[in-house]
Amino acid sequence: MGPHGGAKTRYDILVGAGDFSETSSPGPAFQFRDVNTTYDLHWVGSVPDTIGVGANLSVTAKVDRYEERSCLFLLEPVITAVR
Repeated sequence: MGPHGGAKTRYDILVGAGDFSETSSPGPAFQFRDVNTTYDLHWVGSVPDTIGVGANLSVTAKVDRYEERSCLFLLEPVITAVR
């Protein structure tokens, strides 16, 4: 998760498939771009105070497009929940 451009409340969030692991990545990489963690992720259930490396989330999203240059699927969040 990093700031989007110079913004202080907008982020680019890299999302991997499967459970968090420091040694493997079981599937493709996804990214939310230019999102606010409070409203844009459309939280259901308990909302965490923070999210970051190692957070295991359940994400329902629409694939916006595949970006060949970065090998990322860019997502539009529909529902996000802590799991």
